[in-house]
Amino acid sequence: MRYFYISSFIIFSLQMASGQCYPDRHSTNWFDGWVSCEAFPNPNAKHGMSHWIMYDFGQEFALKNAHVWNNNDPANLNRGLKDVIIEYSKDGSDWIEAGTFTFPQADGTSIYQGFDGPVLDGINARYVLITAVDNWGGACFGLSEIRFEANDAAITDVSEIENPADRCFNVQAYPNPFTTKSRLIIQSQCEREINYRVSDVLGRIVSAGIVGETSGYHTLEIDGKTLPSGNYIVSVNQGSQFIQQHLLKID
Repeated sequence: MRYFYISSFIIFSLQMASGQCYPDRHSTNWFDGWVSCEAFPNPNAKHGMSHWIMYDFGQEFALKNAHVWNNNDPANLNRGLKDVIIEYSKDGSDWIEAGTFTFPQADGTSIYQGFDGPVLDGINARYVLITAVDNWGGACFGLSEIRFEANDAAITDVSEIENPADRCFNVQAYPNPFTTKSRLIIQSQCEREINYRVSDVLGRIVSAGIVGETSGYHTLEIDGKTLPSGNYIVSVNQGSQFIQQHLLKID
């Protein structure tokens, strides 16, 4: 089971693995991780169309250290991220750059234990955004796992940050939770293209496309009949503005 665990610290990982001599070794299966083969509008509009993964911890945390496992599929090690930009945000809209970092290439072995990632001491954030500058030569971009350590921080009221008054569009999902279908309702006063993306908590895209290109009232049906139960993230952007909604599929 994939999960994130919160006590005095948070661990967000795509897979938890253990072994007698190599407690942090990582799978060599290509599907145990995140892979992006198609660029998509970045939550930080200045990066445009890009390959990225964004972590939403559900509330604000004081981040500390990170540990990273690059793409460890032996047949596709060149998919692994190389140079990345890491940014963080409290509201998913205003981004602060933590820096540009280089991720070493994985070795493709069953005892691969990753590497100590960026030190993020002193950063309070709900969202962490990793944007790929380049990879190790592959056509797609991949990352196996990343683990964050964090302490509790003051919690911001989510209802106040997801649809602030200065945005010219808003998003609602109904019903939520849902069993087979949900509907995305978008009301906009902006004359720009509206893009959407539905992904699971590992960042894998379930559905993506264009909702509309004008202001007004737009609806989009999300068919979840074939989706496993769990949490999903709906990301909608219009121009430089960006909103996320959490969607829960139940049996």
